[in-house]
Amino acid sequence: MQNNIQDIDAFKKTIRLINTLPDDVMRHIYEEYFVGIDTCNKYLKLLESDESHNLNYLPLVEPTRRLLKHPCAVEYLCSKHKVFKYVYTEHFIKKNKSFLLMDMLHSFIASVLMHLYH
Repeated sequence: MQNNIQDIDAFKKTIRLINTLPDDVMRHIYEEYFVGIDTCNKYLKLLESDESHNLNYLPLVEPTRRLLKHPCAVEYLCSKHKVFKYVYTEHFIKKNKSFLLMDMLHSFIASVLMHLYH
């Protein structure tokens, strides 16, 4: 019983400490460790799916759109996937679309898949 009380007290203390952090630090921790890593790893698995192998980029549109809104997620994906990093740099930093008739997001996804599987 004593261990449970100590665990609860330690948990409450941790929550109080987290709540004293600046908002930007809390956001970073939340994105990086609670949302980002799991979501990014699922995205990386999507890049290896049969649909991706068949160059079907449509299942990747919404997950990519969501992830690109989070700088921590982009940084993580760039660190884990060299093709993602290269195509991200070309599209969103250098502003060089590969597929001129597509919008930037669709061109980005199609380019990743083409680099991986064509």
